[in-house]
Amino acid sequence: MNERIRILMIDDDLVDRLAIRRAIEQSGLSCDITEASSGEDALTIVKSQSFDCLLLDHDLPGTTGIEIAKQLRGSGNMTPIVFVTGQQNEELLQAAVDAGATDFFPKGDLSPRRLALRIRFAIRIGRAEAESARSLASATQASRARDDVLAVVSHDLRGPLHAISLACEALREESTGDALRYLGAIERASQRAERLIADLLEASAIENGALTLTRGSVDAAAIVRQAAADHELLAKESGGKITAQIKDESTIVLADRDRVLQVLGNLIGNALKHARGAPIDISVDRQAGEAVIVVRDKGPGISSAELPHVFDRYWHGRTKKGGAGLGLAIAKGIVEAHGGKVAVASAQGQGSEFSFTLPLANR
Repeated sequence: MNERIRILMIDDDLVDRLAIRRAIEQSGLSCDITEASSGEDALTIVKSQSFDCLLLDHDLPGTTGIEIAKQLRGSGNMTPIVFVTGQQNEELLQAAVDAGATDFFPKGDLSPRRLALRIRFAIRIGRAEAESARSLASATQASRARDDVLAVVSHDLRGPLHAISLACEALREESTGDALRYLGAIERASQRAERLIADLLEASAIENGALTLTRGSVDAAAIVRQAAADHELLAKESGGKITAQIKDESTIVLADRDRVLQVLGNLIGNALKHARGAPIDISVDRQAGEAVIVVRDKGPGISSAELPHVFDRYWHGRTKKGGAGLGLAIAKGIVEAHGGKVAVASAQGQGSEFSFTLPLANR
């Protein structure tokens, strides 16, 4: 740090101000020092000037350094603050941290070298925090812009997709042979587009904490059986089979039934996509005050390198079998919104096991 830095020293004791100034000058730190003998003067000065660091005493006329720090932070001033004070009790130091202090330095040990190091350290911390805040603000703005675009695009796309579906239904009654096959392809493409729009909106809602849940006491075993039945035909078409294993018929959970079915649908759909006709088992059990639902398949499994990423948004494994890479991320978001957890265990050639927990209704 070779540039000339600007310091505001806030202390009502002239002798202490002279001692601090002398220590800074002896340290060789290249700086310009402005002095304020009261908190009121300091607050006035910072409104018209900017500084790289504030050296703030605690005992000030009519106020305290902690109160001044709170006012500065409350007004949005994030200049690094080093408390230079004769008091060093833990309660005061904790209060100073809570008020926004960056560092401390005891008046009883005005070592020029150590004081300069504390000032440099505080400035670096302050600049890092400022850069982090700018990055967060930029990311937040980009996220809002993305969500705005997504909302407009999804609204504008759903109308034409609905019109395509209606047109296909009307044409189906008049079509035969190849025309019917082409209509089927159009309908499937339209349905995939609608699912993609729904997934994008769901993922955005989860990220923004706006996912809606309608909780109630529901039977986890009944949900598992329905999910298995809903996917039975798809499993048969791929040469596989889905089996529901219910260990306890009275596993009542506090959950949104439709959302849990959505989670199971995403997990089963993922298994059907990758298991290549291998059997799929779904089970529900109770452990430590929670319901544990597991979807197991006998497919090719997941490599150890890919395993940490399976719940990441937009992530595809080596197979890249269609989709936007949102299904598992959405399942994770829904489960966590219920207060549950998701997990995966797998090894190549040994299948995969996806599990999630839900709170019991009577725990």
